[in-house]
Amino acid sequence: MKKPIKWRTISALILMYIAIIMNWQWAWGILFFIWVIPDLLNGITYFIEPIEKKERPLLYWVIIISWILMAIYSLSTLFIDYNQFYY
Repeated sequence: MKKPIKWRTISALILMYIAIIMNWQWAWGILFFIWVIPDLLNGITYFIEPIEKKERPLLYWVIIISWILMAIYSLSTLFIDYNQFYY
């Protein structure tokens, strides 16, 4: 049986390469949101290892909130030039 091509995964991988080459910080924000939405729906997140909300609720929410904050920060680079704060 022929396995289907994982177009979404391949597209995300290509986007990651382009984001690194072009220094597009905002692209990471999109990827963080793409990662966090299924985790919220499933109650399981993956950070080094699977973390289930039922078994480790505090750790689960710390990771979820971290993904969301990193997504917001990354997307904010579209509107805020953080380099202006450094000399």
